[in-house]
This record gives sequence, structure tokens and C-alpha cells, in this order.
Amino acid sequence: MSNAKRYNLQTGFGYRFTIIGQTNSRRLEAELHKLGLTRMKWCVLVAVGEEKLHQPSQIAEFIGINRTAASRTLRQMEAEGLIVRTGGLGDKRSTNVTLTDKAQGILNQAIPRVAFIGKWFREKLSPVELEQLENILNKLLDGEERGFSQL
Repeated sequence: MSNAKRYNLQTGFGYRFTIIGQTNSRRLEAELHKLGLTRMKWCVLVAVGEEKLHQPSQIAEFIGINRTAASRTLRQMEAEGLIVRTGGLGDKRSTNVTLTDKAQGILNQAIPRVAFIGKWFREKLSPVELEQLENILNKLLDGEERGFSQL
């Protein structure tokens, strides 16, 4: 009977991706929590405030979540006074999402905090390694289905 391992968890591709993702998530969620945000609310703030996306379907597509999850998050954010939803200009069936002053202030505080988390990991790599990692991540994500209910 062979004692050879059939699988090594510690060097497993998926395991290491998970550990990196959870490490990043823990840091991100701790910073967002200080500002009263969830990851999903943060993503909406970026989509509307930085990317200038104002239609719920555009916001959902940009974040990579399904419309149900987007609608749920938008309802919560509206109740918290972070966004305002209004009927579209030409078509009252459409919805236009804008940030409130409160949300813009939170976004302004969150951006440098979140940027620091990315910087923490980027500083571990050389410029060449960073470019290689970007290319590899893009390649791995290419063609993969998005539309999650949560991030």
C-alpha cells in the first residue's frame, strides 16, 4: 500500500486562492464596517459615485451580481439615506439611482481605506509580477459566469 499523498491541501490552487480571498475580505470588511458599509453597498457606491452608472441593471452588471441582489441592496441603501431612486426622464418605468451627500461623504472616506488594502498586497510584488498577475487573473476570469447573489 502506497503512502503517497493524493492531494496536498496547503499547495492546492483553490485552497490558496481561498486563503488570499478571505484575507483580503477580512481586511476589506473590517474597514467598511467602520463606515457602516457592507461589501455590496461599497460596490454600489463605487458603481454610482465613481463609474457614474445610474441604472440598476448597469449597476448589477458592473458589480457582477444578479438584479435581485442589486434591488435588495438598493432598497436597503435608500432606507438608510445613501441613495435616491427616481423615475427616468424619458421613461417613467426606468429608475435612476443617485448618491446622497451622506453617501458621497462615506465614499470619500472609504476610497483611501480600501485602496490601502490593495496597496498592501501589491507592494509584495515587483512591477513585472503585478503585470503578470493582472494578466493571469484576467485570463482565469475570462468567460466565467457572473451574476452572484452576494460577493
